[in-house]
Amino acid sequence: MLEQITSGLDRILQGVQSGSLWLARAGGVLILLTVALVTMEILSRQLIGRSNLHATEITGYVMAISTSWAFAYTLMRKAHIRIDALYVKLPVSARGVLDLIALLSLALFCVLVVGAAFDVAEHSYTGGARANTPLGTPVGIPQALWLLGLVWFSVAVVLMSLRVLLGLLSGQMNDVQRLAGSPTLDEQIREENKETN
Repeated sequence: MLEQITSGLDRILQGVQSGSLWLARAGGVLILLTVALVTMEILSRQLIGRSNLHATEITGYVMAISTSWAFAYTLMRKAHIRIDALYVKLPVSARGVLDLIALLSLALFCVLVVGAAFDVAEHSYTGGARANTPLGTPVGIPQALWLLGLVWFSVAVVLMSLRVLLGLLSGQMNDVQRLAGSPTLDEQIREENKETN
């Protein structure tokens, strides 16, 4: 039974990883479009002496949205920053427990952040809030896109926490390390070689 749940979670996590990659790519495209917008604004100011593109406001929205859209991808790729000088010296089982504690702490943080972000976005949308700028952007729109990334990240964290917990309970320490463990130097080198080839 536990094995079936574990394999089902693995399939779901593969889907989450794929979705996270596409969200991160979409965020990257948004950033590239912002670069083009800023470039056009600079050229407009140099050639015409003024610009109506309002790149500063749009750039702020895009940075918040694209960052939240990349959180889950960063988690799935284990690309977040870790200080693991002591961690790598511990036995595999202790590292697995620490990984679970870290994921559960992150899940709690996500619940708090998503709750607050939802309240902000809902209040902005229902109140018809607009930015106090020349564009007068309805702030509920960028806040909803920002919230989408945070919710997706929360789903990824909860699913990964559950999978790591099941891996610990069933004694699958290699799976726990593969999913949530801090990558060793050899793993990082292998991953870099895979990406460059």
